[in-house]
Amino acid sequence: MTDEPTVYELLDGTSAEKNLAEDLAGVIDHLSRVLSGVEDGNWRYANDRADDLRDSIARFQRRLTDTIPDGHGDVQRDEDGLAIRRFAPPEANGERVTQAVTAFVQDYAAGRALFPLDNLTGPVKDRLVKDLKRNAEIQAALDNGDAAALSRLTGRQVTISGPQVTLTDPGDTQ
Repeated sequence: MTDEPTVYELLDGTSAEKNLAEDLAGVIDHLSRVLSGVEDGNWRYANDRADDLRDSIARFQRRLTDTIPDGHGDVQRDEDGLAIRRFAPPEANGERVTQAVTAFVQDYAAGRALFPLDNLTGPVKDRLVKDLKRNAEIQAALDNGDAAALSRLTGRQVTISGPQVTLTDPGDTQ
């Protein structure tokens, strides 16, 4: 583990802004999964992920709305019994939310396309670039079956036996 601050900690912005960004990143995550299912022709997976996408959009929308009180200690409900919600603009800076979304979506193909890493600056971008480089090094070591490189990169003892990769913490006696 590292003592370096996380990307979340490096980001400017309030908790509300970061929560909006996390929810929007969830939408992009699930959109990427739907697109992956379509690309692979795996329609069951695409359908399942479409349900997740709908739920992610609903979660994001709840951050942008409030329920309407009914005057009797409850909320107004529609004919299906669902709480009626109205738009309630969050106290959030759009630029900071966009910066956070950009940082949070770099693991997703749709995220990289919609929110390129080049739009970030400063320590957040530096940290993400460093993480991407490390991940590429780990992937290359895995592809090459290089246990020594994996041990150096992960700080754990790595053994490779065929397709099986085992990581052991230093000092762990199993």
